[in-house]
Amino acid sequence: MSSFLLSTIVLVVVLGAVGLFNYFRLKGAVTKLPYEEFRKDLRKVQLIDVREKEDFKYAHINGARNMPSSQFNFLYTSLRKDQPIYLCDKNGTLAPRAALTLKKHGYTNVYMLKNGLQDWKENLKTKR
Repeated sequence: MSSFLLSTIVLVVVLGAVGLFNYFRLKGAVTKLPYEEFRKDLRKVQLIDVREKEDFKYAHINGARNMPSSQFNFLYTSLRKDQPIYLCDKNGTLAPRAALTLKKHGYTNVYMLKNGLQDWKENLKTKR
């Protein structure tokens, strides 16, 4: 077996292991809620939209607070640890990272909208 082929195989195995590790680390940081369950308690939670400011301004769930993922590490400290935190994003890719940040800092009641706003069935508040 050539050294190039062996190096390629080792690289693929390492990258796969890192990918699996990150997948399970992010998955364990947040509970994904389907639309019906997520929507049920919105008035009793801290609803955080982690999309960037322009996307949030364009349309968002009424009552949501914007904490862009690019600035989340600086903004999360304003959240209360004694109230559930509901995270949403466009398609379910940014919220797990925000949840991991929260988990690292002692937040325990962290949930996200499964599949993000693409599954939202009600009207979003839009910029007029």
